[in-house]
Amino acid sequence: MAKQFREIGANINLKNIIIHQALKEQNIRHTAIKAAESPIKVGQKERLFVGRINKTYYKKSNPIWGIFGNEDTTFQALLKKYCTDSDFYTFSVESLKHYKKALEKTIAATGGFMIFAHFENTDIKNDYLLVLMINNKDGYVVNDDDLTIRDIKNLDLSKVDIACMINLSKWNDIESGVDTESKTYLSFVKGNKDVSYYFMSFIDCNNKTTSAESTQRLLKAVDAYSDTKSLDRETRIQRRNEIYKYCDGCISDKKEIHLSVISALLDPDNPLEFQEFASDETFGVSSVISGDKTKLKPMKYVIYKAKDKKIAIEFDCSILGKDVVYNKQKNELTIRHLPQEFVSQIPQ
Repeated sequence: MAKQFREIGANINLKNIIIHQALKEQNIRHTAIKAAESPIKVGQKERLFVGRINKTYYKKSNPIWGIFGNEDTTFQALLKKYCTDSDFYTFSVESLKHYKKALEKTIAATGGFMIFAHFENTDIKNDYLLVLMINNKDGYVVNDDDLTIRDIKNLDLSKVDIACMINLSKWNDIESGVDTESKTYLSFVKGNKDVSYYFMSFIDCNNKTTSAESTQRLLKAVDAYSDTKSLDRETRIQRRNEIYKYCDGCISDKKEIHLSVISALLDPDNPLEFQEFASDETFGVSSVISGDKTKLKPMKYVIYKAKDKKIAIEFDCSILGKDVVYNKQKNELTIRHLPQEFVSQIPQ
């Protein structure tokens, strides 16, 4: 059966979109703002634009996952108000004014076009707010005069200075206690260090994903990816142990774990594929991970064969402490809940 292709943006219910402009030159603190007169009327062109961003955001930009912080809750308060009163225009203009203050604090920062888009992903029935900055040096996306979207055929995310995607549905569910499983609800694409700082201070986004949670997300993504690739047992064990060695070494040396390195270890023939796979909202693995040794243990697969070939032991460390118990003081390994087919082979 032939694969069916959907038009980009087919899963996007674009509710509101607006473009404002911040005018600032590098090394000058003064910032002027140009607010749009009203939101843009939503049409196919606008849905296509947001659809392209949504399609490539997680795959190409390797976002960092987190939550709102508590240093400057201005933007968060404005967003909460919008979620209540649905006044998108006022929300966007007040956010622009707040962004102006963040720009003026960073002399190296430059201005650009600020795009706010509220949309529903109809595939998963979740609402999102997209906030992104585009420098528009080539004039390829935004009409400078009336702050509207140009006709575009390709959207290069390298033209996007920095962006943030907030899952409004998940944020509301977590805040109200409906969702007790999820921890993060927003992600942001890091630009250079200075750009990241002032944009993050404007949104007040915090990478609050704990080391334990980051590691658990990574493990789930590795297992899921291995399943999709139908890796044979030997290859799966080899790749997992290589990833474990790399991550364990980083943790011991107090270094950051990079998803790009893990991606190359897991799939050397397609070194970027797992990075795109794990960055998706399904797993939410950040491009830089802080690891947890305890949570990392299930990644390891232990294999031992005595030189005299009289004993061979192998087990997945995910069962360590459960069906397999190691007593370091006594130097003993205990195997519990032996399967009957194994027991039947032991001479009585």
